[in-house]
Amino acid sequence: HLTMEQLEKGYLQCIKIMRRIYQVCKLVHADFSEYNILYYKNRCYVIDVSQSVEHDHPNALLFLRKDCAAITCFFAKHEVLTMTTRELFDYITDLNINDKNEDAYLEQVQQKIANRPRKLNISEVVDDKVFMEAFIPRTLSQVTT
Repeated sequence: HLTMEQLEKGYLQCIKIMRRIYQVCKLVHADFSEYNILYYKNRCYVIDVSQSVEHDHPNALLFLRKDCAAITCFFAKHEVLTMTTRELFDYITDLNINDKNEDAYLEQVQQKIANRPRKLNISEVVDDKVFMEAFIPRTLSQVTT
């Protein structure tokens, strides 16, 4: 079993890995969960990447939402203070975050998380559920006026 400190560091490693997979490799894992993470010598290693899809795949954002939900659920279940699924999705896809400001961004988000109640209020739960079900257009042709 992992200590709370190892879980917290593991969470940060995992979300940074998810971001790098998306931003640098231009991929979405499409099955990112505790079952596909190996923890060895205080490092997280992602396995089973063969089902990954390119970030412009028609279902990439759907898969990314599910990956965000799975990793958030796993770490929250172990009492780690996590972003909401939406916050994690936004962190991963935000083009304005870069190597120079990523740590500052994460520190700011962690302070926000630490200052909110352990359990999400009903409005936050509804927002997360709506986000999980919302259609995310990939192209302008998918947006109707």
